[in-house]
Amino acid sequence: MSVNEHAAVPVPRSRLSVAALTGLTATTAVAATVIDQLSKAWALVEFSDGHTVELLPTVVLRLVFNPGVAFGLGAELGAPLVVALFIVVTALIAWITIRVRRKEPALGTLALAAAVGGAIGNLIDRIFRAENGPLSGHVVDFIAVDWFAIFNVADIFTTCGIALWAVTSVIDSRRRPVEQSNGKEAQ
Repeated sequence: MSVNEHAAVPVPRSRLSVAALTGLTATTAVAATVIDQLSKAWALVEFSDGHTVELLPTVVLRLVFNPGVAFGLGAELGAPLVVALFIVVTALIAWITIRVRRKEPALGTLALAAAVGGAIGNLIDRIFRAENGPLSGHVVDFIAVDWFAIFNVADIFTTCGIALWAVTSVIDSRRRPVEQSNGKEAQ
């Protein structure tokens, strides 16, 4: 099949009702947040004494408090960083809401919900673990890959959610409806 033949296949809309997709999307985001927070609570109890657990030769569980974002970037920004992240999360929630109302493909929407759940998990750390003033909390990280980074379950949800959304978007873009001879898009 050529690329042009793929382009003629319409993008399937979600078969779920808006109410069902809303519930599933909210459940996905909440589940990601809860799983993240439970894993951090476990790490705080398990590794607060400083010991580590080697999972693989280059993967170790150890407790670290990260004041920045990915790779510790932005650590010096403090509260403005948290406000910026809050704005990004709010915009992502608005986008997810639009996707649900339009009945966009469910897999991409649920992937974004998982990403937002992870982001909310890290925002919770920044808000409720603040010791040096409002919004100064550090994120609990505990999965260390020696050659890469140290991260947490929220980061996994966020990264995998955005990656899955990107893959589904590329696949869906190849299925976009083309204009038919009457000038209307295929339904």
